[in-house]
Amino acid sequence: MSIHTDYEKWEEMNESGNCPVYNSDSMPEGMIDLYELEHSWLNSKPVECMKWACHVTAKYHDPELYDLEEEELFGFMIDLQMYSKALKEVTRAVKINYESHGNSLPHLHVYFYPRNMNDPFPGKPIDYNEKRDDIYDEGEYEEFVKKMREELASMD
Repeated sequence: MSIHTDYEKWEEMNESGNCPVYNSDSMPEGMIDLYELEHSWLNSKPVECMKWACHVTAKYHDPELYDLEEEELFGFMIDLQMYSKALKEVTRAVKINYESHGNSLPHLHVYFYPRNMNDPFPGKPIDYNEKRDDIYDEGEYEEFVKKMREELASMD
């Protein structure tokens, strides 16, 4: 459900004191930290609509790119670049889709969806509601996490 349907709730969550990310509330069930850089965290979970989907969460409480100070913006974009390079290297994706919605939380975060020739949505948009717990073969997700951490450590 989009939080945009309840403007009062949106405004309330827009205050840094009410933001679950800013307050370091626990992450959604199954979500893990893959890596941390100066301006952001890279997270992932094994139940998704596509293999290797990740998201990057800014360390500042701002819902939009235009809200960031110049130094924060450049730092965040450099983090995005590093994470996406690592993701492309590890997954051998043909293309990385980048999406920033903010429909459920007024805190800047960007989704990465690595697209491959045999992904489940060839030639069409990703169906985010089609989350499955069987997208990875046994041990495949754990291997992805290990490789991402290694690749990012080698770049950091």
